[in-house]
Amino acid sequence: MGMDKLENKKIGLLGGTFDPIHIGHLIIAEKVREEFNLEKVIFIPSGIPPHKKSDFTSSFHRYNMVKIAVSDNSFFDVSDIEIKKKSPSYTYITVKKMKKMYNNYNIFFIIGQDSLLDLPNWYNANKLIKEVDFIVAKRTIDFKYEKNENFPVNFKLSNSPIIGISSTYIRTCIKERKSIKYLLPEKVRMYIKKENIYG
Repeated sequence: MGMDKLENKKIGLLGGTFDPIHIGHLIIAEKVREEFNLEKVIFIPSGIPPHKKSDFTSSFHRYNMVKIAVSDNSFFDVSDIEIKKKSPSYTYITVKKMKKMYNNYNIFFIIGQDSLLDLPNWYNANKLIKEVDFIVAKRTIDFKYEKNENFPVNFKLSNSPIIGISSTYIRTCIKERKSIKYLLPEKVRMYIKKENIYG
């Protein structure tokens, strides 16, 4: 019975700073879920990202924005596993913990093509690629990946649409008092406005 569960049930993990979460994240998550028949996609906002400067929004607000954004999709969930940590968040440690929590599932980590190329630089990268398979969302139409025998990544390429929206662009729009309508869920836009997050 255990083996049947393992073969059939799949979960996708989608990590990121989500500063803020936007429709690009949500569209990719939904399309990957559908394409790879995932039971659910768990969004994991990073607590203290090891690779980013300290000028990101508080974990409290980023977590709340993700929670609001995924609330209307029963296949989406949000985890505070990294938010709760006082030390930097590393994907390797998160994946190990999630595998214990969901030990009856096959777990996939969803990343963008830029992250795939950067993967060798991640913390414990050689161990990480043995722990989990990846689903890669393309950012460009002509994406090519040169396989590296010394760093054998198991990944599947998603046919999710290429969306040229970034959190940086949204933050810039807010600072310049330009519209962010349709770039993220309306409830998230209202939350940003109410809390004056990027003002």
